[in-house]
Amino acid sequence: MIKWEIFKELDFPCSDISYKWESERCARLTVILHFSRVIGGYAKDLELTFENPIALKWEDESYGLIDLPETLPKCCSEKFMSWTYPTLIVSNSQWADLYAARTHTKEDYKNHKVMHFVFISMNDLVHVLSNEKPSTRLIESTDA
Repeated sequence: MIKWEIFKELDFPCSDISYKWESERCARLTVILHFSRVIGGYAKDLELTFENPIALKWEDESYGLIDLPETLPKCCSEKFMSWTYPTLIVSNSQWADLYAARTHTKEDYKNHKVMHFVFISMNDLVHVLSNEKPSTRLIESTDA
């Protein structure tokens, strides 16, 4: 499990996650991690945009649909040290390997580039498979 530190200042828990999947020819997945909803947390939200993502799985209020290590990295911020760090990459992911085994030749499978991203909030978990890292940017709160 890799703690994916997109922006160093985002060492806070995320309260909620929302996403929009546009599944046309050039599919696009936009994931928003709502940091601004956490009292005493970070004032902005994080937007991640995947171009041509492979798969998405949502786990609401429960973990375990897709295997994760038992110990997950925590936030370092003193106030939030008991919360799981919100942006992770699963190394040696069984889910990514399973997908690659079904879509790659035996030779290509050895060097597949399918990555398993995990976004964790206080209420839910989003898993994404992609061949590339998403573009990222901090945005103002999307709450009115």
